[in-house]
Amino acid sequence: MSTADIPPTAPAPYLRRFSATERVAHWLLAVTFASMLGSGVLMGGIGPLRHRAMLIGHVGSAVVLVCGLAAMTAGRRQRRQLAVTAAELGHLTPGDLRWLHAVPTRLLSGRRLPPAGRFNAGQKLNSRILAGLLLALYLTGLGELGRHVGALEAIRPLGTLHGAGAAAIGAVVAGHIYLATLNPSTRHSLRGMTLGSVRREWALEHHADWVVAVERSADDE
Repeated sequence: MSTADIPPTAPAPYLRRFSATERVAHWLLAVTFASMLGSGVLMGGIGPLRHRAMLIGHVGSAVVLVCGLAAMTAGRRQRRQLAVTAAELGHLTPGDLRWLHAVPTRLLSGRRLPPAGRFNAGQKLNSRILAGLLLALYLTGLGELGRHVGALEAIRPLGTLHGAGAAAIGAVVAGHIYLATLNPSTRHSLRGMTLGSVRREWALEHHADWVVAVERSADDE
């Protein structure tokens, strides 16, 4: 039998989208942020628990997030995986700019958005906004602690912005949760962050350039 007579291999029905390291980092952020947000709301006077207990939980969650991410970068393989992900999220390409330009008209018309890589431009911008707001929350949170820690008294005025920052990041996260759990077109993406893989058909619809790159890389091996 010649090579030409060998039938082509059918594409895999599922494609690996996120590594275990990426998923752990994502859920570490999700759980600690939920804890910070919930304890912050309770410190605002809602609920039966004492303010001091909520403050300890609030600050403890912030520390766990930083220490957890730092611990994940201790291993060379994990550090490399997270660095690659951060680089992909931080790099806007000309294709991303076309994607953003097409969003308003494509959403109104119901037409499919332009092909995207592993992360589309919306996800890249969302990650930048979240990172900026999270950094702002840590800085303004230190200002809030100035009410309790004398060494931070000088930056206490920053604390007045902490609530506004929390409201802003809460709104961004709410949109993220909606797209991942309720929106029919995008909720399959949650499978990638829980089980690590997504259906090839879904990926072709939302991240066609990534599918092409993945399958080309597999063919080259």
